[in-house]
Amino acid sequence: MNEENTQAQSEQPTVGQILKKHREQANVSIATIAAPLKLSELQVQRLENDEFALLGPITFVKGYIKNYCRELKVDSSDILAMMPAPPEPTKPENMQSFSRRTEKEANDSRLMLFSYLILAIVIGSSALWFWQNATPIEEQTSNINVENSRMSERQAAQPSILEQQQAEIDDESLLESQSTLTPTETTNTEAVTQTIPLTSNNLNQDDSASTIVMNFNDESWVEIYDAKGDKVAFGVKKAGYVMTVSGTPPFSVVLGKHDVVSITLNGKPVDISAFPKNRLAKFKLPLAE
Repeated sequence: MNEENTQAQSEQPTVGQILKKHREQANVSIATIAAPLKLSELQVQRLENDEFALLGPITFVKGYIKNYCRELKVDSSDILAMMPAPPEPTKPENMQSFSRRTEKEANDSRLMLFSYLILAIVIGSSALWFWQNATPIEEQTSNINVENSRMSERQAAQPSILEQQQAEIDDESLLESQSTLTPTETTNTEAVTQTIPLTSNNLNQDDSASTIVMNFNDESWVEIYDAKGDKVAFGVKKAGYVMTVSGTPPFSVVLGKHDVVSITLNGKPVDISAFPKNRLAKFKLPLAE
């Protein structure tokens, strides 16, 4: 029974054989039918030899068969039914690529957030540094007010100590000179002794000394050294204060808020408006040309 079925199936004509049989019955050559189908004679031969794999996808082959039968005016439904069904499209693999892309985007987002955080820290640090450097001078000098007062007290005590030392030196010098002088010279020593105070007073008056007058329109910190390195002014001055100091020029001046201070040197006004505001102004008096 099985052998008969196998033999029957083997005797059943194929699609290509059926097409070739219909073409020969219609007395149509291969070249004649190839022209309207827009196929080469080789392709028509492959179609009749059931070499469908050489003609492309099964869908294209069915189209060739349908056009072939239309040219021969043959029903193509039975012949197309003998063709194998087109293969089902393969199912897409698991969405691993999408998951990986999503994970990559999440990692990129975290990296971008971390970069923004670092950038914010850098900007904040820069802003804090700029704010500290642009802080008004009153805040910058608040920590040294106590030291300023101590320095002022020491400076106030120094003149009396120096005067005592100078008096002791003068007395010793006078005694030594009197011990070495002859009786005739002793009389002259009294006259010299009388002129010593006058000479010392004259020494304190320096023809090259200059006078600085500062008018403070608001509270400001000031520090002044003369050419000898002596500190002639130091501390915070209140609004409305007028300060007058003298010394040997040139003077080294540091002002906290120079825009609230007007200065005259030996009666001549000094222009310090060119210095930047909210910063310590350091300059020499007289100003360099």
